Amino acid sequence: MKALSGVILGVVAVLVAAIAWAQEPLAVLTEMRVKHGKVEVKTAADPDWQAPRPLQSLRPGDQVRVTGEGTSDRARAILGNVTTFLLGQQREKTYQSLSVRELRPQPPLILAPRDTRVLPGALTFEWAGSDRLKYRVRLRGPQDVVLWEQADLDRRPLVYPSGAPALSPGLRYIWELETREHGVQRASFDVAPPADASRVKDGLSALTPAAARGYPPATLSLMRAGLLFQESLYADARRELVSAISADPEEPTLRLLLGHVYDRTGLKDLAANEFDEAEALTAPRP
Repeated sequence: MKALSGVILGVVAVLVAAIAWAQEPLAVLTEMRVKHGKVEVKTAADPDWQAPRPLQSLRPGDQVRVTGEGTSDRARAILGNVTTFLLGQQREKTYQSLSVRELRPQPPLILAPRDTRVLPGALTFEWAGSDRLKYRVRLRGPQDVVLWEQADLDRRPLVYPSGAPALSPGLRYIWELETREHGVQRASFDVAPPADASRVKDGLSALTPAAARGYPPATLSLMRAGLLFQESLYADARRELVSAISADPEEPTLRLLLGHVYDRTGLKDLAANEFDEAEALTAPRP
């Protein structure tokens, strides 16, 4: 760790303006793929070398080693791709495994926005459900006043139209998803104040390929999602992670953080699915 501290600090400096948390760990592993050779971690509390875990925190005295082809490149990639926000997100398995849960058709389910803040501007309603159903979406504002609704919808993301009533920062809104077969579901969100939105956008602008050259796309997506998660912008964090997983389905840390997003918004089954996927992707392969 000592020999690589300059690499770690160089990355933290990119993020410190957007994410300022003081915690004991120094770094966190954000990428787990190894095409050749082997990556292992030895913590100060454990004398044995072990395979790294997704979002594993690194503390003073911990060591990382890479053996086989591409040793120096992989060491720099793994130890360089760090972000202070993700420290502590790796946690013990406390969920019910997918393998022991009963799987059966589920009623429609609100995905986003759900118990979250949203940035001013474009707003997209997303839900899961059968393609055979027709859906109604309704938005309620303060005093439970209906601001906008649309019916006879297919199951696909629905953008809040620009001509609909403008949403005010700091106010709580409720949106409803309704089907004739399953009734009404509700979820809440509020719009981030301009100062918060500006701070987040400044942070995101530092986490683009142009501003942070040399970082893998999955790492930049993870850092962006981590910033959004910290700001309680769970819908935006989910969208960032879903897009990144579509482009890089073998990266377990993306799925692990998506599991935390689902867990934070009350979607426990979806969280368990993502935690299972992350665990499967990090399991030793024959």
